[in-house]
Amino acid sequence: MLASARATRGVVALALLTALLTASEAAAQETEGVRAVLVTGASSGIGLRMTEVLSANGFFVYAGARKAEDLERLNTMANVKSVRLDVTIQSEIDAAVALVQSEGRGLFGLINNAGVSVMGPLIELSEEDMDFLLDVNLTGPYRVTKAFADLLIESEGRILTVSSIAGILSGPFNGAYSMSKHGVEAFTDALAAELAGFNVTVAAVEPGNYKSQIVASMVKRMRASGYSAEGSRYGSMLDMISGPLDRSQYKEPDDVALAALDFLSSDSPKRRYMVVPSQYEADITIRQAMRELAQLNEGHAFSHSRDDLVQMLDEALSEAPPSSSQSPQTPSRAGLHQAVLEGNLEAVQEHIEAGSDLNEREPSGGSSPLITAATFGRTEAARALIDAGADVDQQNNDGSTALLTAAFLCRTEIVAALLDAGADKSIRNSAGSTALDVVTVPFDDVKGFYDYLGAVLGPLGLELDYEQIKATRPRIAEMLR
Repeated sequence: MLASARATRGVVALALLTALLTASEAAAQETEGVRAVLVTGASSGIGLRMTEVLSANGFFVYAGARKAEDLERLNTMANVKSVRLDVTIQSEIDAAVALVQSEGRGLFGLINNAGVSVMGPLIELSEEDMDFLLDVNLTGPYRVTKAFADLLIESEGRILTVSSIAGILSGPFNGAYSMSKHGVEAFTDALAAELAGFNVTVAAVEPGNYKSQIVASMVKRMRASGYSAEGSRYGSMLDMISGPLDRSQYKEPDDVALAALDFLSSDSPKRRYMVVPSQYEADITIRQAMRELAQLNEGHAFSHSRDDLVQMLDEALSEAPPSSSQSPQTPSRAGLHQAVLEGNLEAVQEHIEAGSDLNEREPSGGSSPLITAATFGRTEAARALIDAGADVDQQNNDGSTALLTAAFLCRTEIVAALLDAGADKSIRNSAGSTALDVVTVPFDDVKGFYDYLGAVLGPLGLELDYEQIKATRPRIAEMLR
């Protein structure tokens, strides 16, 4: 009996062992060939779109989020497992590592996407807000990357950190956010050099202005903290700039997600993926990088000649990886906005004759070609657009029309052409100002805003003559009365 019982237990144990091995083999087969990727900040915006695109294109995605309802929603997606992950809490990061290890898939890719924004003058921003921003945007990627480094080295995987064109540009009142993204650029370069010997590929993606929740979250935090323009030394200027923060009409971040897919799939991924919704954002970013290059080369013992710089640029271009078939953006001929920006009247006329949309909104700020013409003083282009039937009362994201813009920037001839075309003088922008209001408020009260426009749009060719503006404002006011 005893021998029989032992034999029976042996058969049962062998059966259980066989079952466990079979289950293990099945799990291994299920995950074989499927590369796993962790995306932080996956509950909305860019992170959510990346999760959707990657999970639909052969990747298994661990989607990091903080709120219970977001975790539940992400878990309903195919090839996605939600992970509770606040990049500022080390215990949650450690738990995420343990979860990924226990799943047996390994980890091929890490996308550091979680980010926040804080807006305000640097000399008025609270230290608490600065610490909050840097903790998420800069120390967060450092923490997560460090925690998952062993898994990524084991897989010879890839790390993509979401930077921004703000990592190249630094505009007024966006200084804190730009600081964090400039830090991400440095983090990416140093990490790429340090991990190259382990065959881990590192890159940054630099999105422009796309639809996201980051600004809405920023506004909520600013309001909760009681911060406003009232009492600020920047006054109405801060109100005018912080007004147009609604990104609901911005372009979906599909191209940013496709850049992530290219980085994870390509045999020759790029070090940087600048992904912007418009030629305007591409131009202003590249021009700023070139301007900084010129500043670095200016007036010292080891400056290079123009010919030297051109040769260096040619060498750098030759080192760039070949274009991928999955490249998210393909170049096309200059659009109507670009033709207006360049003052290329012939190209503007070609667009008009071809039936191009004369009221097409520029993705970043929602400006029409006519508003662009008013901004940069392209008088002939403005007249051509008006004559062709462009909407003279169309508003951009901050509520400004071509008339409001032309008045503020003292484009006398464009103001006259718009008034002749019946432009509505009563329309108010998001700050509550009409065209007349913007030229009757004391110049010193809005000088800061002119400074802001000059800093942001100067790389695109905006030139502001303050003496001419001060002399012309009364004349514009008379035209509008």
